[in-house]
Amino acid sequence: MPNRKPVSIALVAALAAATSASAQNVPWRAVIGTNSSVVVPGLPSTSRSYSDILLGDAGAGQVGVRMTTSGIQGYWAYRQGSWAQYMKTGVTGALGPGRTGDESAHVFLDYSSGFGAAGFDGQRVFVAKAGDPNSTVNATWGVWRWDRQKNVEIARVLTDGTLGPGMGADWTYASNVSFGTRAMNGGRVLVNADVTSPTAQTNRLLVQSVPGQANQPCMLRNSTSRDLAPNLTAGDYFDTSWGFDSLAVTPGNRVYGAFSASSGSGIWEVCNGAPRARAATGRTDALGPDIGVATATFTSSFTTPRPGNEGNVYFFASFRPTSGDSSRTGLFWNDGAANRPLAMNDAAGTYGPHWLDATWSSFNTGTLMSAGEWSAFTASTRTGDGGSQEGLWRVKAGGAPELVALFGLPGTYGPEAGRTWSSFYASAILSNGDILVSAYTNPNNQYALWLLKRGAAPRRILAAGQSVSIPTATGVVADTVTSFSFDDSGPALYSGGADSWAGADGSVLVQITGATYGSVRAMAIPSNPVDRIFTNGFDG
Repeated sequence: MPNRKPVSIALVAALAAATSASAQNVPWRAVIGTNSSVVVPGLPSTSRSYSDILLGDAGAGQVGVRMTTSGIQGYWAYRQGSWAQYMKTGVTGALGPGRTGDESAHVFLDYSSGFGAAGFDGQRVFVAKAGDPNSTVNATWGVWRWDRQKNVEIARVLTDGTLGPGMGADWTYASNVSFGTRAMNGGRVLVNADVTSPTAQTNRLLVQSVPGQANQPCMLRNSTSRDLAPNLTAGDYFDTSWGFDSLAVTPGNRVYGAFSASSGSGIWEVCNGAPRARAATGRTDALGPDIGVATATFTSSFTTPRPGNEGNVYFFASFRPTSGDSSRTGLFWNDGAANRPLAMNDAAGTYGPHWLDATWSSFNTGTLMSAGEWSAFTASTRTGDGGSQEGLWRVKAGGAPELVALFGLPGTYGPEAGRTWSSFYASAILSNGDILVSAYTNPNNQYALWLLKRGAAPRRILAAGQSVSIPTATGVVADTVTSFSFDDSGPALYSGGADSWAGADGSVLVQITGATYGSVRAMAIPSNPVDRIFTNGFDG
């Protein structure tokens, strides 16, 4: 997928008139802004600077931000139309670390950037340092969960007790550890970090924190213990460290990842008993590619699994039908029983591009996104006359690829009459197969956010010249969009538990520059009820 970050869009009268007319009826409303005139319940009436602003993977209006303005620094959450701070340095009580007993006077002394993401239920997780404000020598870093009322410590360095990694005596998180976290549902949290063993060895450990229980180890690098190992062959072990870019978490608290092991690479489900492979290299059984060839095996290059309906994942991988064949790439859907093909070059063309006589040339595997029964990706094709063309496809589980858009070509798969797709930037797919994509189109290299709805022509839902609603002290006023952008490139991965700019209910959070009120974050929420979004689409 071409990936060019948008630049500011000059407003001219003709463009403003055209885009505001075609960016139809999607109400955008600011939820925060740098200008003190942007008034939202819970926010102090002052100019603001902020970072780490994310829409929760559930959507539901759950926005998080790390304030950097003096006096209001710390993590804040927006829900039910109002902002509230939940973490602040130098204080005890609901905004403090919540330690008890001899540590009841402890306060937060420092905190890490890049956190504050929400679980599906709105609980949040962050990394901070806490200790006695009068004697900081024994202050410790750790992980906290905000349960929407108070902060609860769930992991701490240099302890093998309840807040330790859960591996037993003398297993600890080292003092200089870099915690990775992901909020789950129901207060659960994934903690990914290096641990030190009783023999002073350091290895990567994935732990699940469960409210009311001790921390539960899920997998440990170099361990041959069945509870923590790949379990493909006797005595095998995960041989490479992993990060959250390899992991996905579902609303049902299922955890999947693409990992490397001494016995091969593949896709595993973890944190649900012992690690269990869903797909693996060199296997012709249920862990191999179910392409109708008994000798077919996966060879390498598994991408991070993208969850669909609970218990289902989508992934790209390299495979070969027979030992004498060259390796090639395909898109697969694992439904818990088999790895079924969705896109690949096959003799019958069932899993091909379904455009003219084209076959797949290459897949842009990093563009894979999924939701429910649907996944989508960009790829390049070649045609029988020697042509090469890049485009966007979506595919339903158990179905065949559907062409959505072609770059550089007008007509049926262009954005509208007389225009062509130039490049895509941010993208998301909803569980009904509708796709949201920010794109440049030609002529004039115009930038807009588009809705690619199944069975309907593409349409702009945000563009320069459109109005955004700004809440002020005297009421809601309209401002004119001069430019907009997204913090993240590529697909929004809310289905894998990652907070970004799109949520599971179809809501979208965008950075907008307005002609009068400057930089704001504005949100659009589908008009139809959240429990019907996947049936009726973005606009009901």
